[in-house]
Amino acid sequence: MRESCQHCGFEFRLNVVSDRRTSTKYLRAGCCNAPLRPCPDPNELLRSPNITTNECEYLQRLVDLDWFSGKVAAVLLQIEAKVKTSGEVRA
Repeated sequence: MRESCQHCGFEFRLNVVSDRRTSTKYLRAGCCNAPLRPCPDPNELLRSPNITTNECEYLQRLVDLDWFSGKVAAVLLQIEAKVKTSGEVRA
């Protein structure tokens, strides 16, 4: 069963938008463009001692990208959730 958007009720899709001035990426609902939250930053996630070698390699490929697809954002959210449940990110 597909997930419904809590904002518009249609089929939820994840979308990433980039602020042209700051290069900060934000997550938005792709169905209605409702703002959700900032996109996880691959640089921050790389500082975690709790990521696997595969996750580290994946994140390193994303660091310099100007934009992410919804699928990439979903993977970033999964890695972020893992990092948060296993401990804090190193400074």
